[in-house]
Amino acid sequence: MSEENKIFYALLFLSGKSISSERLKDIIEPFDIENKLIEYVSNFNRLEIGLKIIRVADGYQMVVDSEIFDECSKFFELKSEKLTKSAKETIAIIAYNQPITKQEIDYIRGVNSTGTIKQLLDKNLIKISGRKDVPGRPLLYSVTNDFYEYFGLNNISDLPTLREWQELKKELD
Repeated sequence: MSEENKIFYALLFLSGKSISSERLKDIIEPFDIENKLIEYVSNFNRLEIGLKIIRVADGYQMVVDSEIFDECSKFFELKSEKLTKSAKETIAIIAYNQPITKQEIDYIRGVNSTGTIKQLLDKNLIKISGRKDVPGRPLLYSVTNDFYEYFGLNNISDLPTLREWQELKKELD
């Protein structure tokens, strides 16, 4: 195993978060980096040691294999943070419409979203991404890399389209 390969695995293990391909260029020869990363991930995942490397948040992350996650979480008494229905609704609005203002979120939801936006900011699932160029210059909100990690998405294009969502909803009804 190459030194580069060992460092890649060690960095993923130590980080606990997704590391972007761009950051990995510091330790992996930039020439053909994507093919190398695919090879490293594939080789690691074939080991079947209870850990997997997944592509998430436009990067790579080492995670516990889903087949043993429940057993591991019992051991460490891990409780995944559940989002409330209003938080899920709000974050979906932000994800699909970003960047978006609080006023626009409130209009779509039909209720005041101040508390929910604060909770999502505190959990680092959304961020302030600027100000809208209109009178009053309201804040704009967008999702963060933690959002992608939380929902296991690589990027925004992984979200279902309206048509896919409607089809999924029909199947569940």
